[in-house]
Amino acid sequence: MTTPVFTIAHHAEPDGVLRVCLAGEFDMSVGDALSAALLEAAARPGVTRVLVDLAQTRLIDSHAIAGLVAGYQAATSAGRNFTVVNARGLVQQVLDITGLSEVLCAQP
Repeated sequence: MTTPVFTIAHHAEPDGVLRVCLAGEFDMSVGDALSAALLEAAARPGVTRVLVDLAQTRLIDSHAIAGLVAGYQAATSAGRNFTVVNARGLVQQVLDITGLSEVLCAQP
């Protein structure tokens, strides 16, 4: 089994927003790395909102979903907003099927 190519990049934006850009494929082989990155983002000092950008994400599985939920729970427990944006195609379908798009995704 080969490990998918993925990147997780943090970009601080004005007003306490931390954009976490995910690129590539997120399956069980990288689920722990995703969870750790989102938990760290939720706990980062000065952050008021974690914005997870999935524009470059091609695949998410149940492990990635668990990472997103863990990040959401950590952020909300710390009194911070957590929003997923720019999901497309299969990634958006997974969020829709699981019902998480209603909770995690920004409303137009």
